[in-house]
Amino acid sequence: MYQAISTATPAMPVIFPSSWTRPVILPLRSVKTFKPLACLKLKGEKRMSGFHETEHKVRDYELDQFGVVNNAVYANYCQHGRHEFLESIGINCDEVSRSGQALAISELSIKFRAPLRSGFRFVVKTRISGVSVARIYFEQFILKLPDQELILEAHGTGVWLDNNYRPARVPSYIRSNFVHFQRQEVAVHS
Repeated sequence: MYQAISTATPAMPVIFPSSWTRPVILPLRSVKTFKPLACLKLKGEKRMSGFHETEHKVRDYELDQFGVVNNAVYANYCQHGRHEFLESIGINCDEVSRSGQALAISELSIKFRAPLRSGFRFVVKTRISGVSVARIYFEQFILKLPDQELILEAHGTGVWLDNNYRPARVPSYIRSNFVHFQRQEVAVHS
């Protein structure tokens, strides 16, 4: 048996500089803004305000060796939810791509709450939580059906890119689609 012996000085805590701060998120221009997440009821509520919903079923090839959905697959579920949401408000990702522009995900933060297993049905709920000059901020939830058990929370940042893949202003017609969707949701839930 070996024993590790150290003659070095005691370890000092490593402190990393924290120069990064979250950018200012400008609210969408409308009469009302989205309700904060704290007031959302995830269990027992059929619809969360301002969210677009896409329903899915877990497929066998998405499972890992432990019989649950592989963690990497959840990012695909979120991506599919974002694409479906954008299409539902009149933004076709293929047309954006053909124009030479792009909406690239620069950050995706996922908090896993519970696993999904083969055959489970679930819903991906997606909404825009804010827009800045060149970025679009998404909030997403995955809920197991039929009981609406929270499986995952995700926050993503999409950056609008020009033909040279440099950050660019979110085009005004895209911003207006977000505002139009938000106003429809406010009218429906008021």
